[in-house]
Amino acid sequence: EILLAPNIGSYVGGDITAGAFTSLIWDKDEFSLFIDLGTNGELALWHKGRLLCCSTAAGPVFEGAAISRGMQAGPGAIHRVTYENGKISCRTIESAPAAGICGSGLIDAVAVFLRAGIIDETGAFTDEENAYPLTPEVSLTQKDIRMLQLAKSAICAGMLTLLEAGGLGAEGPDRLVIAGGFGSFLDLHSAACIGLYPPALEIRARTIGNAALAGASMMLLRGKYRQQAAALAELAETVDLSASPVFRENYVECMGFEAP
Repeated sequence: EILLAPNIGSYVGGDITAGAFTSLIWDKDEFSLFIDLGTNGELALWHKGRLLCCSTAAGPVFEGAAISRGMQAGPGAIHRVTYENGKISCRTIESAPAAGICGSGLIDAVAVFLRAGIIDETGAFTDEENAYPLTPEVSLTQKDIRMLQLAKSAICAGMLTLLEAGGLGAEGPDRLVIAGGFGSFLDLHSAACIGLYPPALEIRARTIGNAALAGASMMLLRGKYRQQAAALAELAETVDLSASPVFRENYVECMGFEAP
């Protein structure tokens, strides 16, 4: 027997149903914003029995694709970048020699570049160079910065548009729940620094790992969970970002970086 998680809409599939279900946002009497981070940013906003959902295309940047030295989160990938005493330090997965940079390292690196004044609020290198080395083997180029800007702007703009559709401002939700394989390794402070989500939400944010897989497991193990998830999908409303002037305006506004 093959079971499928209930689908919500064309771009908001059963994975967001499973993820939102296992996040338990629907079991709280508060505004909760759920996001599954990956090639698409799928979002769900819950409040008092109302579930609003949308999907925004971030592209493959968070998986390391479209980045000059980008790679998946495997041995040798720079996954953490810090800035202390005027010096940039990098950590790689399994402490292997640096071979490239994965999504979490990319977000850290750009946050560090902002704090160190290596790039300005527009994302441009302040010394007018086209690249900056993290290690002797791995550098980030101006194009890499631009690709991240496009991705983070799509995520944040989708979030702001969904919040507005729910009658909230950027500071409105009581909780921000971040899921997905990439989201599991995200440094929440770095994400706020680059504007992946509104900085005011940092103190309310937490990561929960692969929520879609956990939700699928729950639905397979107990019939009542399948019924509850189906009821959740049934009441969901989708917000079409492709036709939204609010999303387009937010997308442009979210492109830059705030001063650290």
